[in-house]
Parts: sequence; structure tokens; C-alpha cells
Amino acid sequence: MRTSLNTTPVNNLLGIAFLVSAGLFLTTNDGISKWLVPHYPVGQILFLQAALIVLITAMVMRLRGASLFAARSWRPHFYRGGLYAVGAFAFVYALRYLPFAEVVAIAFAGPMFMTLFGRFFLGESVGWHRLGAVVVGFIGVLFVIQPGTEAMHWAVVLPLIVALADATRDLVTRQMAGGESSLRIVFSTGCILALAGLVTLVGGWQPLRIEHLHWFGLSASAFVIAHFLMVEAFRHGQLVAVAPFRYVQIIWTILAGMVFWGEVPAPAVFVGIGIICTSGIYIAWREATVGKSFR
Repeated sequence: MRTSLNTTPVNNLLGIAFLVSAGLFLTTNDGISKWLVPHYPVGQILFLQAALIVLITAMVMRLRGASLFAARSWRPHFYRGGLYAVGAFAFVYALRYLPFAEVVAIAFAGPMFMTLFGRFFLGESVGWHRLGAVVVGFIGVLFVIQPGTEAMHWAVVLPLIVALADATRDLVTRQMAGGESSLRIVFSTGCILALAGLVTLVGGWQPLRIEHLHWFGLSASAFVIAHFLMVEAFRHGQLVAVAPFRYVQIIWTILAGMVFWGEVPAPAVFVGIGIICTSGIYIAWREATVGKSFR
């Protein structure tokens, strides 16, 4: 999500600190989802998380005196929320079958899809430098997926769906009015995700265990804090300096996977993750230096 508060003094170190911290909170949210997956259906997890996100965001907006339903146009909110729901369901389902770091690394292919979408659907000028980085990045994805080997699991298609959904979602976000409130975007997206999760009630949910309530609350709080920190990161820091540090999140996920689930990525996966990160950082740097908005 983009904000344009150009009067804020530039402090790249502070912006980097905000973005690295945002990645840690996003990893916390994702890690809790992975821990909850064996206990509850995916739709139930997402409904409870989204409902709490909506509640937290609504409270913050009301405290700021902002209207919850004063959007300039609701249509892009519905599109964005629907795409986010698709990506969220695919992501949490993937956590059921795949190592934590692999899911996040493949999902980080989103900026590569976004670069292609910007070229073919928005008519943006995308030079050979970024197109080459996209190709290299997809090679990195192949290293992680390891097609044709026993290590490949059918569920690798799920984080690819996440990457596609995220890229399309960001395409919609780019078309949304620049004056739209970031909090209202989080609020509307949370509402749509909650509704999508609620639909799965017909398939049967598990009784909610009291000892898990604080995990749902922590997950939702981490999500809201992460998005606030991301906005603050780009408010205080220059895009070219701050954006590449988004990929520190993959380090957090590798560490979390190793510590909490004993997941140690294979050497080929480490190579693939390194290629994906390098490609994504280069794309972010090129977009920032040619005046593009990084998302």
C-alpha cells in the first residue's frame, strides 16, 4: 500500500528498521497460522484472524476519527479483498504440506509477476534489466520447487497461486486512488476475508479451544502492526534504500522453520531462495531508481 507523505524527513536507517521489523511481525502471523493448521480448518483460521483484524482496524480508525465506509469507490476494494482471500487460502493450505521457508520464498515471486503484469497490462516501460531479473527469479523458483525430483510436492502450486494472486491484487491496488486510506484498505480486505472464511462453516468447523484464543489475537495484532510498520518504513526511508530489506523476512521464516518445526532447507532450496531474493532486490532497486512505486 502506498502513502505519499513527502514532508517527512528522510531517515533510511529508521525506514529499514521499520521494514525489517514488519517482516518479523508478518513471520509471526504466518508462523501462528502454520501452528494452528493441524487444529482447525483453514477457513475457520482465516475467519477468526480476519474478524480480529477488522475489529482492531476499526477501533484504530474510530480513535483517529476516520469513517469506516467513506471509500471513494468500493469496487477496487472488493476486487482487492477477493484476490487477497484467494492468496490467503492458498498460503495457509500450503503451510499444511510444505516447509515454512519454501512457501514464503515461492510466494515472494509476486514482484516478478507484478513486473510482467505492469508491462503487459498497464503498458509500463519495463527494460531488459528487469525482464532479465524476472527470468533469473523464476529459475530460483525452480530450484525451490525441484521439478522432476522426489522432493517436489504437488502443493508447490499453492504458493505459486499466492504469488499470482498477490501480483494481481497489487495491480488492482496500483489502480486505486492515491488518496485512499491504508487503514480502510486493510479494513475492507479483512471484511472480505472474514466473509470468505465464514462460508466454509458449511463444511464443518472444530470447537474453538480457549487456550488458542490468545494465539488468534496475537496473530491478528501482528498482522496489523506489520502493515503499519510497512507504511512507516516507506514514509521515513527512500524506496531505493528501504525496499530491498523486505526480503529479510525470508531469513525470519528460515529461522522460525528451523527452531519450531526442525525444517532445514536442502542446499538446492537455499540456492533457489538466494536467487529469488537477489532477483527481487534487483527489481525493487530498478523500480525505485526509475521512479516506480514499490509494493
